[in-house]
Amino acid sequence: MTDLHSVYLEYLVALTLKRTGIKAHSAEIASHIENVLKARHFTSPEREAEFVKNAWTIVETFTLVDQHKIDPIIKGVLSIVEIQNLLECSNNGEILITVSRASKSPFGQSWSLHLKPNINLFSSDTFVIDLRLQLELETPQSEIKIKKIEHEHFDIDQFLEKMEMYKLFHSKS
Repeated sequence: MTDLHSVYLEYLVALTLKRTGIKAHSAEIASHIENVLKARHFTSPEREAEFVKNAWTIVETFTLVDQHKIDPIIKGVLSIVEIQNLLECSNNGEILITVSRASKSPFGQSWSLHLKPNINLFSSDTFVIDLRLQLELETPQSEIKIKKIEHEHFDIDQFLEKMEMYKLFHSKS
């Protein structure tokens, strides 16, 4: 992977997380997920103590977008533009987020999700990048950390050309 390729890929991920509202509203999303996990798994104080004592991890998948419909928690948090951007990054109208909730104090959530931004802005032809992201939050108030970026193979030269235009377009807004 070339250095420019890596830089543009990281820029694309950061911009996609910003444009879809995932970065700006990570605390609200994480808190909602935390409340759901607690309601499902910590049915008593003893269960929560057992979870911490045994250093368990809970893994659940949530639906952010299903058949082009936004999950109600996301709808109440994101702006209309962020919702539109999230829908545009969906995989045939679906975005799933797999959450791992570690028992480590004080919070510990990691998120795995696929987003598919189209970086070809000025043509009817699409250049969709299938991003598989691993994100982490240490606390509900902490910044999202990008832990891992994976993608399918694509023409790197074409990617660099498209990203140059994409970067120029978005740097003005």
